[in-house]
Amino acid sequence: MGTTPAPNDATSGMPRRADPGPGGPFEGTGTPAPGNPHQDVDAPASVSPASSAPLPGRPVRGSAGGRPVMAALDLLGRRWTLRVIWELHVNGAPIGFRDLQRRCDAMSSSVLSTRLTELREAGIAASTSTAAQPAWHLTALSDGLVTALGPLLDWSRAWAEQR
Repeated sequence: MGTTPAPNDATSGMPRRADPGPGGPFEGTGTPAPGNPHQDVDAPASVSPASSAPLPGRPVRGSAGGRPVMAALDLLGRRWTLRVIWELHVNGAPIGFRDLQRRCDAMSSSVLSTRLTELREAGIAASTSTAAQPAWHLTALSDGLVTALGPLLDWSRAWAEQR
């Protein structure tokens, strides 16, 4: 009997790579946590079951085992997420919900609320309560994310100049 060829990627005609699974090229250590063969060592020990944010160690788009890079790409790939992070970063100081909504081109309040909840659950954003309303800001964890996005920003500017 012959082997079945790998399915082709519909957009490029190239064979798709198999999911490398835990320990693949984008993993931290690749060693599963005791008692959970799908949880990465770098994943948080516990996650609220009501949480909707993609987090390492839980199934996310593209990774049944929740590889950290796939969880990050799932979170950042959700509509408006990068814009919310951008506006919180550019502002530099805590910003109220309505002001943030205006800065994000008047996105719906339900989408903004969902994105802020997901970013809070992921540890990227936090709120501080004031007498009038909560104010949102980026956390120390987000500093590394903003730094990591810098080369993408540089590339996008060069790409725009060449078009």
